Amino acid sequence: MVTKSTARTFDGLDQQTQQAYHKSHINKTMAVAFTAYAFKDCTDNRGDGIKLGLFRAQSYKVSKRMVRQRVRQRDGSFRATGEIIRQKGDLFLVDYAVTGSEEGTYDNPKFSLKQLFETTIFPDVEKLVGPGGKYEGYKVIFQGDNAGPHREQAYFDFVTSYCREKGWYWKPQALQMPHMNNLDLSVFPCMSRRHTQLAREQNRLRMLTEVQIWDTAKSVWDRLPSSKTASGFIQAHRIAQRVIELHGSNSFLTGSKIHFGVRRDYTGTATGL
Repeated sequence: MVTKSTARTFDGLDQQTQQAYHKSHINKTMAVAFTAYAFKDCTDNRGDGIKLGLFRAQSYKVSKRMVRQRVRQRDGSFRATGEIIRQKGDLFLVDYAVTGSEEGTYDNPKFSLKQLFETTIFPDVEKLVGPGGKYEGYKVIFQGDNAGPHREQAYFDFVTSYCREKGWYWKPQALQMPHMNNLDLSVFPCMSRRHTQLAREQNRLRMLTEVQIWDTAKSVWDRLPSSKTASGFIQAHRIAQRVIELHGSNSFLTGSKIHFGVRRDYTGTATGL
């Protein structure tokens, strides 16, 4: 924003140039989280809370030119320093939105959920429930949250066929029901509070960079107790029972908090509840 160029200088005040930052000045980083709950016979029979992984949604991109470090000035502009960040042709990681199966190109990469399941999540789960695994013989049920990428046809066909071959189950939750998802119901709200607290302790009121956001989130994830993961699954199960009792109504959600007595009925352990 530039003040009127014809404005006179008066009372010792000079003409000034001011700049408003673009709306995207709030740095953001997307991540994908996976949790699990291992129990016998019934969800309420206590069990282990498992953190399968927290993954930053990013892919490699090819640098088309040499890039130097930039420092933001007080007026909002940037000034390049002498430090070289990367050379032309170097690969560097860039944050991207999540897609179902599209991996994109070097110029426009995508973060593919299909690739993540194929290379990481499915093999890790197989190690847990396969021969010699900690949960050998357990029945595997995947619960997606039905977000847009999860409904992409190529992705859906891959995960359902893979699960069918393994004798596993793929059971997406109903749309618009975050209270039926352990992550949205329990894990993410807990992480958000701890992330804010940790970021404030480390950076005061300064805006975090993308790297700082991720590092702080990863630190919170690593410290998240297994009991928190397990309690969210039990709470979601009790909420489902309540929805059935009310014939599909969610009228019980009108209050500011959702309580189903999980902390009253269970004691946290190093592995779960």
